[in-house]
Amino acid sequence: MGSQTFKLGLVSRGKPLEIVTNLHSKRKTETMVLFDQGSRFYGADASSLQTRKPLQTPAMINLLCGRDEAHPAVQDLSTKSYPVPFTFNTTRGGLDVTVKGSGIYTPEELMAMVLSHARAATRAYTSDGKTTLDPLPKDAVLTVPGFYTQREREALKTAAELAGLNVLSLIEENTAAALHYGMDRVVPVGESETVMFYNLGATSLQVSIVQYYSYQVTEYSKNKTVGAFTVLGKGWDATLGGDAWDNVIVEYLAEEFNKQWGKGDVREYPRAMVKLRVQAKKVKEVLSANTKIPVFIEGLHDDTDFKASLSRKEFEDMSVELFERAAGPVIKALESAGVVIDDVDKIELIGGGMRIPKVQDVLSASVNGRELGMHINSDESMALGAAFHGANISTAFRVRKVGMTDVGVWNVGVSVGELEEEEGKGWFGGGKKKKKTNSETDAPEDEEVWGKKATIFKEGGRLGAKKTIAFTHDKDLTISTYYEDSTQLPAGTGRELSNYNVTGVKEFAENMKKKGIEMGPKVTVTFELSGSGIVGIVKAEVQVEEVVEVEVEEIVEIEGEEEEEEEEEEEVVEGEEEEEKEEKEEEKEAETEEGEEKEEKEEKEDKEEKEEKKKDAPSKKKKKKKTKTVKVMKEQTKVHKESLSIVTYHTSKVSPYDSEAMKESLGKLRDLEEADRKRQELEEAKNKLESKVYSIKNYVEDNVEELDKVSTEEQRSDLVKLAGETEEWLYDDGYDASLEQFNDKYNELNEPAEKMFFRLAELTRRPKAVEKLKDKLAKTRALMVKWETERDWVTEEERNDVLDKVEKAEKWIESKLEEQEALEKWEEPAFTSKDVPTASKAMEGLVVRLGKKTKPKPTKEEKMVEKEGEEKDDDKEEEEVNLDGKKEEEEGKDEQEGEKEGEEEEGEQEVEEGGEGKGDEL
Repeated sequence: MGSQTFKLGLVSRGKPLEIVTNLHSKRKTETMVLFDQGSRFYGADASSLQTRKPLQTPAMINLLCGRDEAHPAVQDLSTKSYPVPFTFNTTRGGLDVTVKGSGIYTPEELMAMVLSHARAATRAYTSDGKTTLDPLPKDAVLTVPGFYTQREREALKTAAELAGLNVLSLIEENTAAALHYGMDRVVPVGESETVMFYNLGATSLQVSIVQYYSYQVTEYSKNKTVGAFTVLGKGWDATLGGDAWDNVIVEYLAEEFNKQWGKGDVREYPRAMVKLRVQAKKVKEVLSANTKIPVFIEGLHDDTDFKASLSRKEFEDMSVELFERAAGPVIKALESAGVVIDDVDKIELIGGGMRIPKVQDVLSASVNGRELGMHINSDESMALGAAFHGANISTAFRVRKVGMTDVGVWNVGVSVGELEEEEGKGWFGGGKKKKKTNSETDAPEDEEVWGKKATIFKEGGRLGAKKTIAFTHDKDLTISTYYEDSTQLPAGTGRELSNYNVTGVKEFAENMKKKGIEMGPKVTVTFELSGSGIVGIVKAEVQVEEVVEVEVEEIVEIEGEEEEEEEEEEEVVEGEEEEEKEEKEEEKEAETEEGEEKEEKEEKEDKEEKEEKKKDAPSKKKKKKKTKTVKVMKEQTKVHKESLSIVTYHTSKVSPYDSEAMKESLGKLRDLEEADRKRQELEEAKNKLESKVYSIKNYVEDNVEELDKVSTEEQRSDLVKLAGETEEWLYDDGYDASLEQFNDKYNELNEPAEKMFFRLAELTRRPKAVEKLKDKLAKTRALMVKWETERDWVTEEERNDVLDKVEKAEKWIESKLEEQEALEKWEEPAFTSKDVPTASKAMEGLVVRLGKKTKPKPTKEEKMVEKEGEEKDDDKEEEEVNLDGKKEEEEGKDEQEGEKEGEEEEGEQEVEEGGEGKGDEL
């Protein structure tokens, strides 16, 4: 998620990693949203209107998430004439953004809108060409700068939740690029490669030192080499990005315009400043490839055109301070990693800002002239790396494994105190007790305060790590996590992370005392620094150990009684002999006869050898005591353990969303989505009406001769006139019309047009349908004549019933044709092409049913007569039946031409051919 633009990486089943193109077929989308008359616009639509409506277009939204007005990056926006005003909401604990004509929104709400748009763009991309849209994607991995604090990370996750996304993980931008870089690069086992990633983005500069290596794992009984990498160190400048150089050009252009205009300061006018910022970005990009560029902005302000020019040399001279800062994060990253530049094997440039030639010169000088590589897509590597990371941690995909170890950049400490003292001051003494004063509490001055402090996660510690602290205490606790002092924390950043009330300790201790257990309870609290860089308590437990006596059974020797003497060594030898004998027997089963004879010889030799062992065995004998089982009392340790209740709260100036704020924002976003849906329906209705107006005009003008057959000149003239009136209404009164009004206008215009066009279409469709019906009726009559001789089991009554229905259909079609002849060409037809098939429907059903009627089996008397006849005649007759069957089968095949595959073999009878084949086609 970039400050100015973002890209979407997508992983889906059966497809490679890909970049999602937005609704404008672009691979990059602007991170902004425009509010205009109750509607919201995103990406290029918002960007194109930003110069006209700057106060309605919040941009660089992620710079406001999880921060207050004192944050350096937020103050930097103010100095850059950020047009949309923002204030700090002390009640909620975060910034509010005021959008002209729309209301007040939190940065999390604005970011949620952008993410919702990203979801819709992804669905449109995956559903391209489909009639049914794919479901909206749910799981996501979001990129964040490596220097983001917990509040900023929590704010982005909150925005994703508001947008309906399940955040599998946050991943740092450079780490995502490093993952993409290492996807197809496997370093030989035992070797390593160190790479520096220099990422100059829109608003910040980040440098990471990454070490790549490989290790082997066994998978499906095969050795497999897995590539992996570890982030060794990081450095950054949170306010040095491409936008800083844009601002240098903006200031230059503003000064030049003020000189030409001479009526004040153009910086006071947001629309003009947005125009200058857009132009400054273009100037910077052109100067990356050219040495000089002319600048012209028509009507910049007060109907005054602006002309100027800027050379690359002038640009570099104005930006000296920025270029001096470009190498600072490199030094910090190397120090953090504990390496020197000579230990770095490769240097990779990513981010759009690295295209400035002078930046590359400064970086090259700081790394002793080393080659600067661009082996990965500097704009898309982070999105693709994040998508691959999501596939790795998701259970829905199985992808090639790439090991990844990222590290934190802050020291995280914890303070523990007693919950009862939470309103006091100075609870914690770093594990030492101290005396309270009357200014701190109403308790006596000599009462001591219990408290502990510890560092749980250190700078450079692995993300995803867990740390457990343990101590003995019998009171409920209050626990606070915080960033320890760090020179790299942005100025004004609050160090507090979270506060927790951990209860259940006191109750547990009291219960144990009631059971007679005086030992103090042991409390264990487990913290996690998640893969997203967020610290939290995983679990808290309390336990106490109790020593109890339990009755157990033991085996003891009976004094004064002994068993017979035994030779201990002989037992060993005999045991060996039996063991070896079993092995010999197993080998015998697998050997040939010749092998068995050889084995017997070897066994004999082994036996003789064992006999020698017996003779040489020690002559010492051991007396074995008799034993018995008795019950005795023994001490055992019993552990009593319970989970503790954890309640999280925040007291810092900037606080994450609580449940009430989440509910309020969700309601606000739902209302906006409903308004967008209604707007979309209105736009579709308007476009539909506009399209109908033009199509009617064009069709009538292009088909006058054809329409003359079914309409009068007056009808056509009235229709064109109505279309013109509708067009005039559309661009006048229809501008603010409702959805119902658009639908009414559409129906008013569409009804007479459709009637006229339908009559024209029926001129060709109706005669074809009549001809087809008449042909079907004639074939049915012929079929009934054929059945009279060939299918005599169909009775005369049944055939007459079919003929009656044929006659009825013939009379119906003749009457309709007469009615149609009596009508004028512009009148509604007496019948339509769709009415014709219904006339023969009853007849067709009856023919199909009779066609399935089978020939009755002969009676016993008929069979006896057949047997008394001559066998030759019987054979001949049987042969003729077979031939007839063959003939009928062939005829059936002819009848099946034109029929659908998969119909039943017995059924409808062919009108022309007849027979018991597939059936009749009417």
